Amino acid sequence: MPLQDFSRAEAAALLPARPDDMHKGDRGRLLVVGGSDRYPGAPALSALGALRSGGGVVSLLSSPSVCAVCAARLPEVVYLPGGKDWAGAALAAASSFGAAVVGPGLGRSVGALNVVRELWVRWPRPLLVDGDGLFALAGEPGEGCFARSDAVLTPHEGEAAHLLGTTAEAVRADRPGAARELAERWGCVLLKGRSTIVALRGKKTVHRLGWGGPELSVPGSGDVLSGCIGAFLAAGLAVRDAALLGGALHGMAGALLRSGGVDGVLASQIADALRPVLRELRS
Repeated sequence: MPLQDFSRAEAAALLPARPDDMHKGDRGRLLVVGGSDRYPGAPALSALGALRSGGGVVSLLSSPSVCAVCAARLPEVVYLPGGKDWAGAALAAASSFGAAVVGPGLGRSVGALNVVRELWVRWPRPLLVDGDGLFALAGEPGEGCFARSDAVLTPHEGEAAHLLGTTAEAVRADRPGAARELAERWGCVLLKGRSTIVALRGKKTVHRLGWGGPELSVPGSGDVLSGCIGAFLAAGLAVRDAALLGGALHGMAGALLRSGGVDGVLASQIADALRPVLRELRS
């Protein structure tokens, strides 16, 4: 199986143009669907990751209580307090967005997982599924019929194992192979971990991202990553390009923070480090 390292130069070449006369909508419009009483901060970290990656308009669909918590932290986000039918609310507003991130902090209740399944089937734009949202896809009958050409999954090894019906140890033993198998089932996959792997359905070559280390192994880091990739999906990048660029920036942000040590890093600091990483890539 061909394994190709993704370079800084390739990442820089994928950055969206920034003309002097652009407005915020030109940066893309992203919807984040997630959050629960237990994890109210997860969708805020996704939104922050999207904004720090250069995203334009970021909206969050969640419960009124989660929206209130997140609004106190991120006034730059547009909040959409949902009622009982989150999927219906998202679908009704789909034409206003370029992409959606579904799953951060959503929880694994029957209702939450049904939201993910309905959006997987009916959402008409590019879609990223992360965190608890991945459990909605596992074990579905006829998994192949759920493959989407415009979707990205971002599992860690444990979530990948659940999706594949195997163990995390088996995934770790052959990360490129596991990513490739996931991609054939679902679409595009970014398998998180040391030497992050990106695979696309129908493509033999898988890409390896060589940045990042233990400083990224903190709560909320994956939420920031999902927002980062989501921002590039909303900006119009192809799914594999968005996954590669978002994953590379996330890893580079970790490498930047490593100079201060590998302990005590907060997910919000990873998001904040994206701005100097982007500045350096554009220079």
